[in-house]
Amino acid sequence: MTYQAPRDGAPVYELNTRIRYSEVNHRGTLTIPALINCFQDCSTFQSAEIGMNIGKLHEDRQGWVLTHWQIVIDRYPGLCEHVVVGTFPSSFKGVAATRFFYMRDAQGELVARARSTWAFMDFGKGRLMRPDPELVKAYGTAEPLEMPDEERRVRVPAAPTPCEPLTVRLHQIDTNEHVNNGQYVQMALEVLPRELDPVSIRVDYRSAAVLGDTIYPMVGQEDGRFVVALNGSDGEPYAVVEFTSAA
Repeated sequence: MTYQAPRDGAPVYELNTRIRYSEVNHRGTLTIPALINCFQDCSTFQSAEIGMNIGKLHEDRQGWVLTHWQIVIDRYPGLCEHVVVGTFPSSFKGVAATRFFYMRDAQGELVARARSTWAFMDFGKGRLMRPDPELVKAYGTAEPLEMPDEERRVRVPAAPTPCEPLTVRLHQIDTNEHVNNGQYVQMALEVLPRELDPVSIRVDYRSAAVLGDTIYPMVGQEDGRFVVALNGSDGEPYAVVEFTSAA
């Protein structure tokens, strides 16, 4: 798919970069967690540009929490390849926001794109809150990218297989003091029965795991998709991750 340039004045933030050695797998292509990190970094830089950097958010004890990913991958770029990563919000409704991401190559072709949903949190009070109207205005909105239709939630197949428990380590913790969203995807990949190059990934984030928590993965497969439920000791998921392969 060829990238369509945003209209003049659209609040699109772009980052020119290259695929680093630290971001590729044994075949020399970008890993899924590295792609997620590229997207995450891009939105973080955009927030910093409008004065909502990590320090400011921590000072106010407020911030955006990711609740869902839908990622479509057309191809996996290779080591040293030049790419452009872009992001923009498309809507703000109450406590929620929708943000799109893309990665395009030097020829302007999209190699990956994503739709994400977020909730704004008052961390001090431990509850959702509406973002300040001035913050919403500073971000702005643009027209959504074309994405496939999807079910509202990631569905876990019947009778998933339990895997060895995982303990949350320090390197998986981000500045919010819980497991970073990309780390759940990494955990899910590591318990799959075989290596995958999925064409789409969807993630539901249900609750936040913290340092020292034990995670109990459950893996199910049906209709060309693997689903990994990353559960807590109570059987409730921290996150549910779906990988769909090409037909």
